[in-house]
Amino acid sequence: MAKLGIAIATILMICAVIPAPAAALECKHTPAEYAEAVRHLEAAAAKARVLAEQNPLYESDVAYYGAVLHDTRACAKMLAPVVSASR
Repeated sequence: MAKLGIAIATILMICAVIPAPAAALECKHTPAEYAEAVRHLEAAAAKARVLAEQNPLYESDVAYYGAVLHDTRACAKMLAPVVSASR
C-alpha cells in the first residue's frame, strides 16, 4: 500500500512540473479598452508591490496583477494595428 501511495505522489509531482499548454486568450474588447486596462493594472500592480513590501500577504496580489497584466498586454499587442516599415 505504501508503494502505491509513493507512486501516486510521484505521478502528481511529475504532472505539476510539466507545463500545460497555455489557454488561448479571448480578446473581446477594443485596443483602446485594453490600453486603459493596462494603465489601470499597472497602477494596481505598483500599489500591490508597495503593500507586499510591508506585508507578505500581498505577494499573491502582486502575482495576480502580474498575470492579468501579462494577458492584457498580449491582447493589446495582438489587436494593435500592424505597422509596416516598407514603403
